Amino acid sequence: MSSFSFYTNAMGISDPLYVAAIWLSVAFACGFATKKIGLPPLVGFLVAGFLINFSGLQDGNLNSVIDAMADIGVMILLFTIGLKLKVKQLLRPEIWATASVHMVLTILAVSGIMVLLAYFGFSIFVGLSMQSSLMLGFALSFSSTVFVVKTLEAKGEFDSYHGKIAIGILIIQDIFAVLFIAFSDRVVPSLWVFAMPAFLWILKKVLDKLLQRMDHGELFSFFGFFATFIAGALSFKLVGLKPDLGALVIGMLLVNHPKAEDLYERMAEYKDFFLIAFFLNVGLVGLPSLSTFGAALILLPLALLKGILFLFVLLRFPLQPRTAFLGALSLSNFSEFGLIVGIVGLQIGLIPSEWIVVLALLMSFSFILAAPLATNAHVIFDRYKARILRLGKKTESVDCEPTNFGTAEILVLGLGSIGKPTFESLLTLHGKKVLGLDFDAERIDELQAQGHQVLWADGTDSELWEKVDFKRIKLIFLTISDFTANLTILTEMKRAKDRSFRVFALSRYQDHAERYRELGVDFVYQYRESLGRDFVSNALGSKGN
Repeated sequence: MSSFSFYTNAMGISDPLYVAAIWLSVAFACGFATKKIGLPPLVGFLVAGFLINFSGLQDGNLNSVIDAMADIGVMILLFTIGLKLKVKQLLRPEIWATASVHMVLTILAVSGIMVLLAYFGFSIFVGLSMQSSLMLGFALSFSSTVFVVKTLEAKGEFDSYHGKIAIGILIIQDIFAVLFIAFSDRVVPSLWVFAMPAFLWILKKVLDKLLQRMDHGELFSFFGFFATFIAGALSFKLVGLKPDLGALVIGMLLVNHPKAEDLYERMAEYKDFFLIAFFLNVGLVGLPSLSTFGAALILLPLALLKGILFLFVLLRFPLQPRTAFLGALSLSNFSEFGLIVGIVGLQIGLIPSEWIVVLALLMSFSFILAAPLATNAHVIFDRYKARILRLGKKTESVDCEPTNFGTAEILVLGLGSIGKPTFESLLTLHGKKVLGLDFDAERIDELQAQGHQVLWADGTDSELWEKVDFKRIKLIFLTISDFTANLTILTEMKRAKDRSFRVFALSRYQDHAERYRELGVDFVYQYRESLGRDFVSNALGSKGN
């Protein structure tokens, strides 16, 4: 009888509903606890997986359910990434070249360190051949798409310049992993794969028309699942390609659709729930022995080495040091794809079975190490800014902060779904006195092409507030909807010299509004409280009544 069966029979909780309740309760408690101490909840979900693993409260059926939910979460994640990712982004040299060069350097560095550790007699490393060391180096060269996306979203930086570079690098890495798995499995795709370009062209036309006719009810969500799992994952699987890749590609086909942003927001709700299972599942891979635990601790600093390598490779391109630093820091972890690659290596006889547990532990430990670094990335940059800035070349690039705001007196910070109409309304009232700022380079290019007075700028960058003269600025409209990003901006805004401007911000929740006021916001518009009053005011004041 398994330990799970013993416990559940003894406690009278063999019913799967009670077992699921235990899992969910442990996950919620751990997520809540880590959130309270300033760490992302995903760290708590990892800890919950380990606790459940060690406690023996496991069941084969429920493990399969958690595994299936994790797979669903990853596919929805890739689909939502596709909804934000354009092919031309992947073709930028700072993305594809960085991913390629970094992978080669990491493989050489990691395999060399493993050979060195074997030379000094560390038992678990002694039996590794050079091919095994290279294989492990390849597995550890990947960074986690799930972790990076979650941390970027938590900080409101998914659309930032450094965020898009990091996501692009991860996609290139994932493509390398898919190619490796395909060749290692020696599974030749069906001849139907040659028909995929035509199939995808037709499919795009069909999906575009379907999405255009969708309202925002339950069918809208169902369309998202249909596009992810049927149009994407299943169609790719049928021709011998990886289903995950299909989910990503279908998302990329819909990226320019007018409803792509709405679809992203709808599917993001499901993604967040299913990815909890992913982090739980990491802790359930296997119980560590003393040797595998020790090996994981010895190799853990390699996650920081990866970040350092990313930093120096990215600095070879026309990027500002801050962009390179934040992008590199977000990629300083090990990946779920590395674990998958490791399992393939085990199947073809290149990696001993105990190393699968080592890879799982390394991935988990790297998340725990990287989470506080990612959360405090801006604080770390500000503390070591002088040293980091000396690493980069003094060159013009897209991510250079503006040096002045010209004759502008009103700034709109954030030009998304709320910021753009705010900017346009102010433009009607004040004309050239209004300047729009956003950290999405593509959005800025589009608005500049339309003749709007906008500039690229990252409000979370201390350089913006320290170097630009704000004497002429009277009003700043902070129209970014992400709470964490706004906190960072308001903290950095205190660096502005000769500050005489007033700040207006948006808030959905009362506690957020109170925090904004504590940080110096002069007026907070709380849409939930103000919506009804504004509706009445505008309706009764309209000419149609």
